[in-house]
Amino acid sequence: MQASQLLHQAFVCDGHADTFRNLVFQEGSFTAPHGPNHLSLAKMRASGLNLQIAAVYTSAAEVGPASTVMALRVIEKIQATCQASLGALRLISSRPQLGELVQSGGQGILISLEGADPLLQEPALIDVFYRLGVRAIGLTHNHNSPAAGGCANQPSLGLTDFGKLLLERMAQLGMLLDTAHLSRRAFDEVLDVYSGPLMNSHSCCQKFVPGERNLADDQLLALARRGGLAAVTFVPKFLVSSGSATSHHVFAHLQHMVEIAGIDAVAIGSDFDGVDQLPTDLQGPQHLSNLVERMQEAGWKETDILKVLGGNWLRVLASVLPISS
Repeated sequence: MQASQLLHQAFVCDGHADTFRNLVFQEGSFTAPHGPNHLSLAKMRASGLNLQIAAVYTSAAEVGPASTVMALRVIEKIQATCQASLGALRLISSRPQLGELVQSGGQGILISLEGADPLLQEPALIDVFYRLGVRAIGLTHNHNSPAAGGCANQPSLGLTDFGKLLLERMAQLGMLLDTAHLSRRAFDEVLDVYSGPLMNSHSCCQKFVPGERNLADDQLLALARRGGLAAVTFVPKFLVSSGSATSHHVFAHLQHMVEIAGIDAVAIGSDFDGVDQLPTDLQGPQHLSNLVERMQEAGWKETDILKVLGGNWLRVLASVLPISS
């Protein structure tokens, strides 16, 4: 089967994109037929991308209440977009909604909070963001946050007291924990503290590009053993040490993840609209067929390709999402 045809027959999920933060600043529309971003509703439809996990990112410069305001603006943009689309783009916050998307096809958005800064070290705000539709949380974005140490800071810091409280409430709510951007120490402490489901929404492999931002083999194994997954990202600096990247480099990381963690623990998390540059032949979801072709050229079984395209995300999300929104 041709790659493009397979994409339209599969359930396809991308684990990370920053598009809606961009749209807040651009005052743009996700449903406009043309726009400056990697991702749009039209591109999702054309590529066969069914579910986009949308990151609610706040920068290290947005401190205190400013981070909360920014997060709420991004969430409002997502919700307003879904409402205005009249069903063309659905907000997914429950298991039945996910099941309906899988059965009927179409496009959906699931909200993930990238960094705990907007929670202002107030445990009660976790429930507020949950009621707003947030179903996954990453504790930080590179910097040391109020919850945990980030991968860009040295010496490596672990979980804070608030971080431990946050994880406790997340586990009670059944929220998915995103380990992307954590320091190695924080990642290891999460394994000891958090009883809920784990994933890494957008990373590559230290085997090819060293550094705490990428995943070591034992981290890949730990995510798999917990029933979670690791999603390969398309960010060139995490794919190659220098020069431009292509779908062949993405596939090399993907193949290594499968060799270490197994086919049931690997997925895709592009980071569309979170970076200025992408692999030369993966400039948006409309080019996902190039990555599928790399899998086919390597002799991957169709069932395995379907798992990586979205089946593994479906399994993890179905284990987390509530039975009612």
